Amino acid sequence: MRKSLRHDLSTRIGLVILCISIVIGAVYYFFSIRFYENEFNSYINKQTENISNTFTMQLWLFDLSTTLKLCDLIFSTPEITGLRLLDHKKKVIFEQKPSKTRTNIHINKELHYEGKDLVGYLDIYYSNISWKQQRNNILFIGVCMVLGIILGSFLLINILLKRYLAKPLANLQDSMNELAQGNYYQSELVEQKTEIQNIIDTFNNLALNLKQRDEEIYRKTGDLKKEIIERQNTENLLRQSQQQWERTFNAMSDMITIHNSDMEILQANKATFDFFQLKVEDVIGKHCYELFRGVNEPCSNCSDLQTLKNNTVNDTTITHKKLGNIFHIISSPVSDVKGELLHTVHITRDITNQERMKAELFQAHKIEAIGTLAGGIAHDFNNILAAILGYAEMARDDSPRGSTVVKDLDKVLEAGNRAKGLVQQILSFSRQNNTEKHPLQLTSVVEEAIKMLRPSLPATIEINQNIESNVGLIFADPTQIHQIVMNLGTNAFHAMEETGGKLDILLKETILSAEDLAHEPGAKAGTFVQLSICDSGPGIAPDIRENIFDPYFTTKETGKGTGLGLSIVHGIVKNYGGFVSLDSKFREGTTFHVFLPVMEEPTQPDENKIIEQVPVGKERILFIDDEKVLADMGKDMLERLGYHVTVRNSSIEALTIFQNQPDQFELIITDQTMPGMTGYDLAEQMLQIRPDIPIILCTGYSTIISEEKSKSLGIKEFAFKPIAKRDIAVLIRKVLDTQ
Repeated sequence: MRKSLRHDLSTRIGLVILCISIVIGAVYYFFSIRFYENEFNSYINKQTENISNTFTMQLWLFDLSTTLKLCDLIFSTPEITGLRLLDHKKKVIFEQKPSKTRTNIHINKELHYEGKDLVGYLDIYYSNISWKQQRNNILFIGVCMVLGIILGSFLLINILLKRYLAKPLANLQDSMNELAQGNYYQSELVEQKTEIQNIIDTFNNLALNLKQRDEEIYRKTGDLKKEIIERQNTENLLRQSQQQWERTFNAMSDMITIHNSDMEILQANKATFDFFQLKVEDVIGKHCYELFRGVNEPCSNCSDLQTLKNNTVNDTTITHKKLGNIFHIISSPVSDVKGELLHTVHITRDITNQERMKAELFQAHKIEAIGTLAGGIAHDFNNILAAILGYAEMARDDSPRGSTVVKDLDKVLEAGNRAKGLVQQILSFSRQNNTEKHPLQLTSVVEEAIKMLRPSLPATIEINQNIESNVGLIFADPTQIHQIVMNLGTNAFHAMEETGGKLDILLKETILSAEDLAHEPGAKAGTFVQLSICDSGPGIAPDIRENIFDPYFTTKETGKGTGLGLSIVHGIVKNYGGFVSLDSKFREGTTFHVFLPVMEEPTQPDENKIIEQVPVGKERILFIDDEKVLADMGKDMLERLGYHVTVRNSSIEALTIFQNQPDQFELIITDQTMPGMTGYDLAEQMLQIRPDIPIILCTGYSTIISEEKSKSLGIKEFAFKPIAKRDIAVLIRKVLDTQ
């Protein structure tokens, strides 16, 4: 009986299936263990690499908050049982120790940013329990499969044969449908005939290749997304850095420009555009010397040229030819990593005001030095005048009235008093004396100012003066009147310095009505003293006439004027209730008219009034002066007035005699400037011994002591040398009679 194909196939297939099942089960078990172990190792390596990259970026960015959040998130993964993260100094950032078990796999990794810079250390502990369970499940499934195949092969052989061709093809079709939908699952059909099996194997290979290709695309897409995000972050940082740099660049108060090797301006900050009032297109591309000096070629001391030549920082000071501004410039090189010069940075500061103030300070120091010299001369000269005037006055008193000797001595006294006034005037002009406004007749003051002005003018300038002697009195400070004449005269001199010319000075009295003063709202109609100073210079251009009285406005070269002369004149005259007017024709000369209001007519003294007699006395006086001639003269003068005088030429000796006999004297008269102890210090010592002793302090000149300071100490009176006999007599009686 012929065996049926189904039976034969069932038997054969059953045996084959049995053998194959046993072999497949063993191989399946062996390779499954190896496969899952390899897959587990690959998984933890890949996972470790991803975690390392993530932490490396965060540690490089010093983002601790995000780092800690990532640690918490990673530790929540079931396969990870322990995690420890340290920074590059091995300081612990996050640590979670694993449970002690042999199933933990420990991986230690150093974190390097871009493979170079060490940013930290990472320890990860993985658990392989789930993987072992999976492996055991695989073993269990394999055994079950073998048993199932053995037990069920004979029962299912007919069904398998029935579906030998149909079922595999149907399953293959279903797998193809899944593949078309993107599910890359391999067909799970059992062994079939070669043709069908080849189809199934080819399909499985196709599915596997498609799956691997899809995973590769997914991975690369993720990397691309990460790269795009990193690039966007980098661009944002660069944009923020650029904006921050531009804000800082434009916030600088100094003018900052960047130049190329041809000294052309590539970039400039806001301060540069604001200072020159120019637009961007008017600055960028210009040469630096065109902008900062107003010329067409570099200056000889150009700091930019030196920087381009030596690749060093250089500085210089320049002056803008048209604007007149003075700039201090620092030029610095900017080089690449190889040290080659890329461009230069120009830092420019306008120091015009500082230079003007420096010149004014230098001028003030010169005036102060002149004042100090004048003070020293005045002290010695006043002592000489005191002796001359004192002895001349006593000689006149001893001479017969109406004699030639008296007349000659009167001339001596007149000359001495003029010298005395001249010294006081020098001290006032050098600002070593505090002067006050008082009724003043301008004729003598203007004439004295012209005398001081004449030696300072060259022979090419001729001075013509027309001074009226009967002008009215004004209430003014003679020093400031001096200053007005000197400033206007010096201004006229500068106008004629190169060509020479005439300087006309006029002083007269004039009456101005309200109509005449229509353009001078601060002045009142009435009688004025008019001082006019005219030069034959080139005149003043119409476009600058409105600015000539502004402080620091000057048309002179640097070093020839501060721009303060006319503004000082204008301020003084306005303070006196007057005004200044200007007549000027271009290229024909300039005249300044100073108008000062005349005082109301003062009460005239009675010329027939009988001169009072010189007061006398009998008190005991201690007279101290280190100049022996002055001490002797003072003794003679005071004894002629009836006083008992004790003289000392040393302040130390005077203090000693006063300490021994403080009640012997009723008045102390002492000089201020003496060696060993000044008159002020001597008076202080004496007042400590006897607080009620009256003291008169005399000085020819002193910057240390003032009348207010001396009286605050207890000194009764303060007198300037030289002092006349009548004046000292009156002063002594004033002090003694008020005790």
